[in-house]
Amino acid sequence: MRSLIHMSVVAGIFLNVGSLINPFSPANCAAQQTPPLQLVHRFKLPGSLKGHFDHFAVDAKHNRLFATAVDDKAVVVFDFAKGEVVHRVTPVEVPRAVLYRAELNKIYVSDGGGALRVFDATDFRLLNTIELLVDADPITYDSASKQLFVVNGGEAAHHSYSDITVVDTTEIKKGKDIKIEGEELEGMAVENSGTRLFVNNRAKNQIEVLDRSKLAALATWPVTMGKGNTVMALDESSHRMFVACRGGQLIVFDLNTGKELQSLPIAGGVDDISFDPASNRIYVTCGEGTGLIYVYHESGPDNYELLGKIASAPGAATARLVPELKEYITLVPAQKNTPAEVLVYKLQ
Repeated sequence: MRSLIHMSVVAGIFLNVGSLINPFSPANCAAQQTPPLQLVHRFKLPGSLKGHFDHFAVDAKHNRLFATAVDDKAVVVFDFAKGEVVHRVTPVEVPRAVLYRAELNKIYVSDGGGALRVFDATDFRLLNTIELLVDADPITYDSASKQLFVVNGGEAAHHSYSDITVVDTTEIKKGKDIKIEGEELEGMAVENSGTRLFVNNRAKNQIEVLDRSKLAALATWPVTMGKGNTVMALDESSHRMFVACRGGQLIVFDLNTGKELQSLPIAGGVDDISFDPASNRIYVTCGEGTGLIYVYHESGPDNYELLGKIASAPGAATARLVPELKEYITLVPAQKNTPAEVLVYKLQ
């Protein structure tokens, strides 16, 4: 797809005396193990982009990325084929998350200033604005009903509760609000085989389980094995939920009972997680320190193997698994002496 632009990624090869003597030694076998991700492209972004990025979207068909440049108050459109930024989408006061609906060629942007903004994805003109409470941030999309769920309000609105607003993305029409006690709600997940919506209530260190068809609360699942539950992913085939916590834990839940089953180690600063049902792999992106992507393999509903901790960059906390391209993409904010970057990894 990106034959016009190619960057070689050079990796050092380290040998020790034992592996030279015995090619079948454990050290040599470990060195030969294929990493789960291989960095294949490192695109530098304009030096004018100085702030951090939040959650973004990818248009796999047209080789585009829609990046939320928070401090730049714009959604930056990056063209992979050209290797450059081709547009800045405005007006957006505080861009937080993006949904791209390919069949409608529209992008939906949660604006922390208090809105959901809808743009045409060709000429990027503003089509509609749905007013929300301040701090509109996490979103999740139900592809069956075409509804978007948007977290807004909470602490920034001086409320002890937060709203999840339902938006019809076809009609671009605001629906009902679901009120949840807790001033800080984070990442959500939609159950495809049922009607449940799962919400990270970080303020109360628990998972809210809702019926999205009835917009009603079903249950609350306490999070006791970690702190700062932020994002989640589902493996519905094995009835498991993976909840990544800022405290450095990846917690496995039973989707049938809501019981915590085990905690797996990750780094701090997590802000994105993906589950790939084709490979039964869990990808967790952590921006703390030097930046790492943890890749776990699920060999069974209660068996998990760490395949690798892949280097990214400091502050690289948001990412996107793109199964159509067999790629994993993360955004790197600008540092003191280095520009912002887009890192593209090939799934191995």
